[in-house]
Order: sequence, then C-alpha cells, then structure tokens
Amino acid sequence: MRKIGFIGTGHMGGTIARAISKDPNNFLFLNNRTKEKVDKLVKEIGRNAQACSLEDIFKNCDIIFIGVKPIDLDSLLDKIKEYCANKIIISMVAGSTIKDIEAIIGKSKIIRILPNTPILVGEGITFVSYNSKINKADIEEFLSVMKLTGDVIEIEEDKINSASVITGSAPAYLDYFLDALIKAGINLGLSEDESRDYVIKMAKGSIDLLVESNKTPIELCDEVCSPGGSTIEGVNLMKDNNFIKIVEKACEATFNKNNKMK
Repeated sequence: MRKIGFIGTGHMGGTIARAISKDPNNFLFLNNRTKEKVDKLVKEIGRNAQACSLEDIFKNCDIIFIGVKPIDLDSLLDKIKEYCANKIIISMVAGSTIKDIEAIIGKSKIIRILPNTPILVGEGITFVSYNSKINKADIEEFLSVMKLTGDVIEIEEDKINSASVITGSAPAYLDYFLDALIKAGINLGLSEDESRDYVIKMAKGSIDLLVESNKTPIELCDEVCSPGGSTIEGVNLMKDNNFIKIVEKACEATFNKNNKMK
C-alpha cells in the first residue's frame, strides 16, 4: 500500500485527500494545525486514513503534500527541512515557487501543483511543475497517485499564476453565476428546488454540447439568439453592462493577487 502524507488539510488539501483516498491502494497520514478539522476528515475518509504528527508523516511517507497557508510555509519548511531528503515534496501553496522552497530545504525532490476543486469528482485539472531532482520514476509515481482526480497537465512554472485564474479560481466565478441564475429563476416564480435542478441540468447540457459540437461558445450563443427573439434581449443587456469587461477585470484582480501572495 502506498503511504501518502498531508501537512495541511484545509479546503484544497482536504479535497485532494478525499479524491486520492478513493484509490484503495493509498493510505493517508494527515496532519493539520486544527485537530478538529483533521479528525473530521479522517472520519469521513475511513479506515485508509489516520491523524498523525509531522514526525510520523516523515517516518512513514515518501510522498508528502503541503497545503498550509502561504504565511505559514517558511516556518514549516524550516521545521521539516532536515527530513526532506529522498522525499517527494508536493506543494500546493499559492505564491511560493519551487525556487522559494529550495531556498529553505535545499535541492530536494519538489513538485509544485495547482489543482482545482472538481478533482473531487474526477473531473479536475491539476497543473504541475517539477524541479530538476524529480526523475521519470517520480513522475510516474505522482501521476499514479493523482489518477482518479482528472487531468494532470505539466506546465511551465511561470505560467501557473495565469493558469490558476482560469482553472483554479474560475470555478468560483461559474458557481457565482449559476447561483445568480437560480435566484433569478426563483424571482420569476420557480421554487428553489425547481430552479436549482433546472440550472444544473442546463449548465451540464450546455457544457456537453460545447464539447461535442466543436463550436465556439459565441457560435452556440448566436444559435440560441434568434433576431428579434427573447434571448437576445438578455444577451444585449449583458453586453450593454460590460459583462465581458467585468469577467476580464475579475480575472485580472485574481491574477494580480496571485502575484502578490507569499
């Protein structure tokens, strides 16, 4: 059985842990500053996980995910640096580059990842960059760990902040938009359950159509918008209120914040 450590089981760390725990060959050693949070996660995952100390993680695991807050990373790395030799350290910490991590723990095996929340249902995207110490066997092992999470895409590290806007943060934008549609449906007379069900089915069907049709989103939009019809009224209102510019500004704000985080 493959033994995998997690230091930090917050939102993203917990999501990855839940996703890879679906593989019965993975046993998870979990550590978190808040004991209640890690105990809850262990109970949710079941017999293939246990809460443990940092010492136990490095004693038992060769693959270790780090998902602490950016402000806490340096102090953690300073605490664990003497134990990192021959371990594969996988960082999901926003704003901290491989070079930043190497500056504290030295030339250990380091992988930097940018996952997104749909990995929990096997439909995620995880961008990954490797340092020079990672070899082919290490990559194969990492990909095996992540095989149930969705797509794993190698990317140049200097593009990670840009990619994080589109895959890491944009699910929140989409969820926010879908919530607005649900509220609009309620305002138009649907029940909350009806509106939520219809919006989810519409969104899934629209994405499936986009994938299968090989058309652009604008082409599909135009097909729905008959001249003089009702749909074009709503689309024109979005255009008049700079909907595209709002989305661009949201992406830019996220990108700028990514560049400032450390």
